[in-house]
Amino acid sequence: MKVIAVIGRSGAGKTTFLCRLIAALRRLGRSSAVIKHCGSGFDLGGKDKDSNMFLRAGAEAVTLSGPKGTAVVRRPRSRPKDRALAAVHAGVDFVFIEGGRTEPGIPTIEVVGLDPGNRASIRKADRRIIVARCPVSSAGPVFSPGNVREIAAFILAGPAEDEAFFGAHDPVVHETLKKAVVAVAGAGGLGSNVAMALARCGVGTLLLADFDRVEPSNLNRQQYFTDQVGRSKVEALSENITRIPSGTMVVARMARINADNVGRLFGRADVLVEAFDRADQKQMLIEAWMTRFPDRPVVAASGLAGYGANNRIRERRIGLLTLIGDEESEPPAGISPMAPRVAAVAAMQANRVIEILMKARKTPC
Repeated sequence: MKVIAVIGRSGAGKTTFLCRLIAALRRLGRSSAVIKHCGSGFDLGGKDKDSNMFLRAGAEAVTLSGPKGTAVVRRPRSRPKDRALAAVHAGVDFVFIEGGRTEPGIPTIEVVGLDPGNRASIRKADRRIIVARCPVSSAGPVFSPGNVREIAAFILAGPAEDEAFFGAHDPVVHETLKKAVVAVAGAGGLGSNVAMALARCGVGTLLLADFDRVEPSNLNRQQYFTDQVGRSKVEALSENITRIPSGTMVVARMARINADNVGRLFGRADVLVEAFDRADQKQMLIEAWMTRFPDRPVVAASGLAGYGANNRIRERRIGLLTLIGDEESEPPAGISPMAPRVAAVAAMQANRVIEILMKARKTPC
C-alpha cells in the first residue's frame, strides 16, 4: 500500500483531479481509498441521531451501514496521524490523503489552480509531482490535470516507499520477506516487540490478535506510549507499526484467541508467533495450531521474567516447534517481566521467524 498526499489551496481542483486519478488507476487494475481532511468537522446526522447518542453514552465506535455505503465513527481522543488513518484501508494499493496539508514524510502531489502565486506550503523533500492548470516552473515533473493516464503510469512506475528504508538489505532477502505472512498471537510484552522487529525487517503482512487494552503498567516493557493508554493494543500497535516506512501491512483483530478461532484469525500465516503470558494459554494455542496446521512452524516463548542470567535464555527445537526462553514456567514471587529480558526473548523469536521464512524459500542466509 502506498500513501500519497494530494495538496492544494481551496478551489485548485483537488477533488476533481483526484476523482479522475482514482478512476484511471482503477482502469489499470489498482484500488484506492481516500482520507478527507475536514477542517471544520462534519455532521453525520446531528446530535439527536442514534449514532451521536451512542457515542455520548460511552460507545467507543459506531458503524453506520446503509444501501449507499458504510461509515465508522469513533469516539474522539487525540486526532490520529495520517499514517494511522491510512492503516484503516489496508488491502488497497493506494491511499490518497486529500486536504490543505499533511504530516511530513508523505510523498505529495501538489495541485495548483489558475493562480500560480496561490501555492500550498509543502516541504521540498515531500513534493513528488505538480499537477497544474497554469504554467509552473519546477525541478520535478509537472503534469496537466487532464493527463491522468500519464500521472497514473508515473505513480505506478515510481520508486517503492520502502526503497530507501531497505537500501542496505540484500534484495533477495527483502523480496522474500515482503511476500511473507506472519501471525502474532498476543500484543503484550513479547508480541508488541516481535511485531515491531518483524516490521523493521520488512515482513509483508502481520496478522495481530489480542483482546486487551493498553494499561500504564504495560509501558515499561511494551511498544506503547502514554497517549495510547486505554486503547486496544492491536489498534495502538498497528498505528505504531505504520510509522515505520517498511511497507508492512497489518491486519489487526481485537479478539480473545481460542482453539476454535485460530484458523479464522491466522489461517493465512506462514508461521505463528506465540506471545501469551499464561502457561495454559500457551499450551492451548500451540496444540490448536499444530493440530490444524501440522506443516507450519510455531515459535513460542517460556520463561522471561526478571533480569540478568543471559546464558539461561536458549532456543530449543522440537520438530516445527521452536521454544525460546529459560523455560521456567512460573517466576519467583516479586519477580516480574522487565524490558531487557522481554525484548531479548522477543528479538530471538523474531530472528527465528526470519530464519524459518528464508529456509522455507530455500534462500541462503
